[in-house]
Amino acid sequence: MALRLPSRIGVVHVSLILFAVALVARAAQVQLLEGDEWAARAERQHFVSTSRPAMRGAIVDATGNVLVETRELRRISIAPRELRDRVAVRRILAQAGVPAVWVARAVDTTRKWVQIPGAFPPQPIAPLIPMRGVHSTVVLDRVYSNFAGIRKLVGRTDASGAALDGLELALDTLLRGDSATYRLARDRSGRAIPNPSGVAAVGATVVLTLSRDLQDIAERALAQAVDSLQASGGDIVVLNPHTGEVLALASNRVDPSAFANTAITEPFEPGSTLKPFIAAALLERGLASAEEVIETFNGVLEVEGRVIRDVHRAPSMSLADVIRFSSNIGIVRFADRLSARDKYELLRDLGFGAPTGVALPAEATGTLREPRRWSKTSAAAIVMGYEIAVTPLQLATAYAAIANGGELVEPQIVREVREGDRVVFTRRRRVLRRVFSPATAATMQRMLVAVVDSGTAVKSDLANFLVGGKSGTARRASGGKGYVPGSYTASFVGLFPGDEPQYVVVVKLDNPRKAIYGGEAAAPVSRVVLQAALAARDAALDRSALVSARLPDPPPVVPPAKRESTDWAQPPKVVVPRVVAAPPPETPLRRVVVRLPAAAAAKNASPAPAPQAIPDVAGLTLRQAIGALHGAGFRVRLIAGPALQSYPAAGAVAMRGSLVTLAHRR
Repeated sequence: MALRLPSRIGVVHVSLILFAVALVARAAQVQLLEGDEWAARAERQHFVSTSRPAMRGAIVDATGNVLVETRELRRISIAPRELRDRVAVRRILAQAGVPAVWVARAVDTTRKWVQIPGAFPPQPIAPLIPMRGVHSTVVLDRVYSNFAGIRKLVGRTDASGAALDGLELALDTLLRGDSATYRLARDRSGRAIPNPSGVAAVGATVVLTLSRDLQDIAERALAQAVDSLQASGGDIVVLNPHTGEVLALASNRVDPSAFANTAITEPFEPGSTLKPFIAAALLERGLASAEEVIETFNGVLEVEGRVIRDVHRAPSMSLADVIRFSSNIGIVRFADRLSARDKYELLRDLGFGAPTGVALPAEATGTLREPRRWSKTSAAAIVMGYEIAVTPLQLATAYAAIANGGELVEPQIVREVREGDRVVFTRRRRVLRRVFSPATAATMQRMLVAVVDSGTAVKSDLANFLVGGKSGTARRASGGKGYVPGSYTASFVGLFPGDEPQYVVVVKLDNPRKAIYGGEAAAPVSRVVLQAALAARDAALDRSALVSARLPDPPPVVPPAKRESTDWAQPPKVVVPRVVAAPPPETPLRRVVVRLPAAAAAKNASPAPAPQAIPDVAGLTLRQAIGALHGAGFRVRLIAGPALQSYPAAGAVAMRGSLVTLAHRR
């Protein structure tokens, strides 16, 4: 029997069935087993994902001056063979400031790829971005203020944008923002089509309590003092005693590589600047009065085998004069009325031995040992400002308690934080504790005014305002080897104005060679800062309050009718309420104007202030220009402009003390 071959139609049917089965099986394999892999391949083919770093937030001062900000720049790469409009590319690159040699390379079709050096602001190169053959990448550039002192305080970031030190590091979580991922579709040529599906979160803007003008004043005064006195370094702190706001924080070291804010990182023995706190504790506890007199043994006293000496020797002094003339013997004898625990708790309550909590990295705690670790001479040493170490900021914070009526207020350097136009954080005044009564604080203010008026710190005085303060001079120790002969720390703490303080100013100079005493070396620096602050525009001063605090010019003293009877006119007796006794007879009279006879007056008369030509600032840096204008006696206001230029222009004549506007590129 012959075999029947399948018909052609049957073969076709079977083939179709097998093909369908294979197709379904393959589809099932693709969909069920290989679905994720194929979906990912399609995603890679049609879309590309790229990340964009967040723009780091800005840091501005209390008046809105930008201290540091991030700007978006673009790097440009060009494929010359893909260009369609080489003339336009050449023109745009030239207008953006690209060197001619690189412009030529960018349109040279013999080259496959050209990376244009540098980065450019978005506006000049915006027409290039959509062109075929042009590729751009976004880079973020951190731009800092031209003021070197501000840069040290603000800190630095590395090339990747990571914070290294200063406020950049302390406030990093606020400033850095969050990066975002962009999902871009590809065209048929495989190039990405800009279509962002995510936006990077810009970092917050941090508003500081600092005044840029006052910071610059402090930096300049400190640099001049370190140079002229041949000191190894120094610090200046300016603090608002009522709010705790840090208005200026300047540090200077001869070593140019030093970048730390030593006003918070390097404690020092404060010397006699600690004595007012001991006096305040005695007054607060009713253990002494300002007028109480104690024997001071003509400036020499032995305590536990150690000889204590006074520079200003006297057989006895009142407590007020102990502060005014900085008597070591007097403060040691008065302090015997306080127990060791009383002294320790006083200094602890003033914030010594603990960080202030200010938003800056690497703040030192200082040194304050408990009484059980004191030696036999520690009680005497501590009240003279030895065997205790404090930072300039800690010292300023403690003096603020005297200046504000007795409250220890936490210092702060951040005023508020903004996200866009919205304020998300505002720092409030925070009182840590009350350490003195208002009455004690007021008495101490008057004592400190006497120190400047006729005591050890007369070189910090101002002609028309009361200034309070206390000078200090302390020997310097070295690496556990004891005190170094001839090495000193000179310091001064000032209250301005002395009766209603708006500033606490701490000046510390390390190892000055030309003058070692605080009243000779550091006190004049405080006066320089105050004089410049009064002339500055944005120095965080309440000008209306200063009007009432200003002292009247003293009346002239009329000379006697018979010139031969005396060489100098004698001032009339004026009874002024004082907290302290009158200065010794040999103390020179101050704030007295002597009216000379007509001939002598004509000979010695000072000419009226003459108009001053505005100096030429062309070719100078911003810092140099400000220095030149300040040096010529003008106040300076900064605005943004196309180039460094003064208004009125260089050569114009204006009165000293008038305001000059300085335009500069930001």
